[in-house]
Formats: sequence, C-alpha cells, structure tokens
Amino acid sequence: MSTTFDKVQALLVEKYNLPPGDITPQSTLESLGLDSLDLIELLFEVEDAFNIRVPQEGGAALRSATVQEIADSVDRVMAENATPAAGGR
Repeated sequence: MSTTFDKVQALLVEKYNLPPGDITPQSTLESLGLDSLDLIELLFEVEDAFNIRVPQEGGAALRSATVQEIADSVDRVMAENATPAAGGR
C-alpha cells in the first residue's frame, strides 16, 4: 500500500524527471530545483491526484515545505473533507 508521501514522490518523479532517491521526506521543493512555476504546477497535480482543493494560503507555504510536510498537508485536507459538516446529516 502506497503512502501519501509515495504518491507525492511519484508525481515529482513523473512530472519533473527527478531521481526517486533524491526525493526524501526532508527534501524541499527548492532543494529539488523547482521554481515558482513548478510549484504552481505541482499544486494542480496534487489536487488532481488526490481529488482535493488546497486552500489558497496553503499554496504559498509549499515553497519552503518539505515533501513530507506536503504529504501531511494532503492527508489533513483529505481528513477534513471526509469529516461531515457540523449539524449535517
């Protein structure tokens, strides 16, 4: 069973032709050589791959985030989306 980190890593490998061994949980997008345009493209790729919407303020923080922090953010958004709205039945 693949983890969210594995899926984010696979996106980075596929989209940017990065060697999988270079993408560790502690890697930042900047340390992987990705620029601002790459960041935006990755954000869309993550949203599509996980069928989520990353809040606008979340996108700005990704530049300095580690790959693990990105995976954790995806998990958080997915958990929030899975939680029924308060008062809804």
